[in-house]
Amino acid sequence: MRITRKLLLKLAKENVEKRIPQSEDLVAVYMLGSILTPEPLLGGTTDIDLVFVHKEDPPVERESGRITYEISLDIAHHHQSFYAHHRRLRLNPWLGPALCKHNIILHDSDHWLEYIQAGISSQFNSPENIIGRALPLAEQARALWFSLEAQTVHEPLAWFEQYFKAIGLAANAIAVLNGPGLTTRRFLLDFPQRADAIDHPGLYKGLLGLIGADTLTPEKGTAWREAWLNALKTVGKEPDCPFDLHPYRRAYYLEAYDALLESDVPQAALWPLLDTWLQAITVLWKNENQRKAWIDFCSDLGFTPDCYVERVKALDSFLDNIDLTLDNWKSEYGL
Repeated sequence: MRITRKLLLKLAKENVEKRIPQSEDLVAVYMLGSILTPEPLLGGTTDIDLVFVHKEDPPVERESGRITYEISLDIAHHHQSFYAHHRRLRLNPWLGPALCKHNIILHDSDHWLEYIQAGISSQFNSPENIIGRALPLAEQARALWFSLEAQTVHEPLAWFEQYFKAIGLAANAIAVLNGPGLTTRRFLLDFPQRADAIDHPGLYKGLLGLIGADTLTPEKGTAWREAWLNALKTVGKEPDCPFDLHPYRRAYYLEAYDALLESDVPQAALWPLLDTWLQAITVLWKNENQRKAWIDFCSDLGFTPDCYVERVKALDSFLDNIDLTLDNWKSEYGL
């Protein structure tokens, strides 16, 4: 099947039309994510991201569905009260940019969502609102660094969770200066352009160093994939499997990983592997085989207990560069 953006939009509309009669409290439905971009596919796969807004408390916060092997559904459910102070969504790095697009609406009772969009879109790209989206991310990253720096005994799982989360937040603090927040699959694909846009290409090299991307080889990439896939299959059977790792979404990550690994930027494959494997291992940590596979992978990346202190110092330097970049950006716009 040839997957095009036109087909994805058709599938989105059909799925919403089927659900409208089943949800009497449905206020609005809108799209976000890759379906709004010119190139929604990566590795021949994609998902259709939808948000359903309800008058009553929705039965679930999020659900997944499978359309084909290559296409999955990712549906978030919001109570209408989430939008009561809708202008605050100007500061949301992911929902805010989507809600500024006027081709996203699939259902809208009494033009309610159009009203919400008007309030969010107004002044969305003012310097004050742009930096308002960036600074909290940098501050959260620094708070995680303080936690890491204060530790005298390193519990491996907690250390990795805080370390990589800090990196993701810091990178997004730069990314949102000229676009929406980065997504997992395209994290290392899109960050270079965002850093270049503010004349700080060196931040990309620093980011790669922090995650050990220079250790990636085709042989290692293949070996990591096998152990990672085993973790994804195992966690998919767990009752507390993270939503992003639902079996319906497995191809979404695996096919993207394979495509990136074979591209001219193979290091871009590392972030989706890291992020999803870390989510899996938080559930599977007590599984000895899974824990060993994760630790072996981290060792391959250069993350061993004796280097934790140096890694935290390197993260500190990266965050200093992020803070300086944001300060300079503020000065440029007279903030």
